[in-house]
Amino acid sequence: MIERFPPRPRPAARALLAALLALTLSGCGADPSRVLARVGDRTITVDDFVEVARDKQDQYAEPPDSAKALLLGDLVQAALVLCDADRIGLYRQPAIQAARAPIENDEARQALNRRLVPADVPVSEAEVEQLYAWRDRTAHVRVIACPNRAAAKAAAAELARGTRFEEIADRYGGPGSAPPGGDLGYLAPGSLVPPLDEYLREGPLHTVIGPLETQGEGWFLIEVLDRKERAQRPLDLQRTILRDMIRQRKVRALRLRAQQELRDAYDVRLEPGGAQGMFTYFNQAAGDSGHHDLESPDAAQRAMVLARYRAGQADSVYTLGEAITDLGEYGRERPNIAMIPAIENWIEDAVIRRLVLIEAKRRRLNEEPETLRRIDRRVDGMVLDLYYETEIAHGVEATPDDVREAYERSRELFHRLDSVELLVTTLADSAAAARVAAHAAHAPSLREAVAMAAPGTRVSAETVRYPDAPARWKPYQAA
Repeated sequence: MIERFPPRPRPAARALLAALLALTLSGCGADPSRVLARVGDRTITVDDFVEVARDKQDQYAEPPDSAKALLLGDLVQAALVLCDADRIGLYRQPAIQAARAPIENDEARQALNRRLVPADVPVSEAEVEQLYAWRDRTAHVRVIACPNRAAAKAAAAELARGTRFEEIADRYGGPGSAPPGGDLGYLAPGSLVPPLDEYLREGPLHTVIGPLETQGEGWFLIEVLDRKERAQRPLDLQRTILRDMIRQRKVRALRLRAQQELRDAYDVRLEPGGAQGMFTYFNQAAGDSGHHDLESPDAAQRAMVLARYRAGQADSVYTLGEAITDLGEYGRERPNIAMIPAIENWIEDAVIRRLVLIEAKRRRLNEEPETLRRIDRRVDGMVLDLYYETEIAHGVEATPDDVREAYERSRELFHRLDSVELLVTTLADSAAAARVAAHAAHAPSLREAVAMAAPGTRVSAETVRYPDAPARWKPYQAA
């Protein structure tokens, strides 16, 4: 949720705010709860200021003293709006009240994730230089992606009997798991998850290696077909990207280790036949032209156990009814209901998500001041949006003259897009998309981001020309 701050203070007020900030911040390092301002029954503390400054530093490009004054002024004016929103009852609106519990749970989970997986994992200069040296060569790689060890062993047995690699890769990989024939093309080291990346660098040519287990990505057979030299930009131009690539890999390893520790601590077990039951339920619904209702399963279906875990002294269960509820949450990833291993992975992830919340509350992280501030800020952001929509934007319409005048003021910013070169990929689910998005910040292109986050997924190049672009790309011409 994006907070809408009211207009910034007038220049005459900025000097006063800067002076106020200089006074209130002096010596505040020892007392982060020190109050910078009071607005009605609301207070703005040093902690509030620092957290917002960290999140919104790109919005304040002025010199430091001016930026601090502007930010404090925005916080004061936002507090004024929130006081008025409270007066007219926006905090009591059903939509705001209904959103608070999910926000509380989400912030509790994030608090535990920050505790278990710090974002500032150190990366040494030697690690950066080593990765740079490795990336002087690329390797032509193909893989067979499998959901579990048994499938990977079966694929290896078929290869030993002479079945073509491409055929096995297409059959075992499933939709979206790998390009046709498992051919990843030429990749630079750092593009694949361990241990695949080590074999990309050092594995013998024309030798199928595996089955190999990767953390969180399943099992693989890998073959290196060729290697060749590649020209690189100087290290100084890549240092930040390479450092981020290494840090992301370390963070991912820490996250997966933390999840495994939770599985072990809570003794997570998939219920025999549970994934098969979920498969039958959803595929029966998909193929039933009658009245099978996914949203209203009967009592026996809702009670079907998908997994068990130990929370306290007794076993707890995760049921199909709870799974259907989870699938209804906005933004939650959905399993490929045509593949039982994908359903098993989804069930386990859903249970881990519950355990993260249980563990966060056990540690009372949901009661920590930082967590409570984050919750309040997100709720405040929703209230600011609602205030803007109901008290400011409601009933305001732009006339044709308004639009024309706005265009003339900014016409130099408008450009006509004639064509664009795109890299396009199709991912198995929203979880894979989230992993790719996380790598996109540091990867040189979408191709490398996909190779790191979803190895085996195909990335294709596409040229879009306007105004005759396909329908799915037409809306982006204006963007």
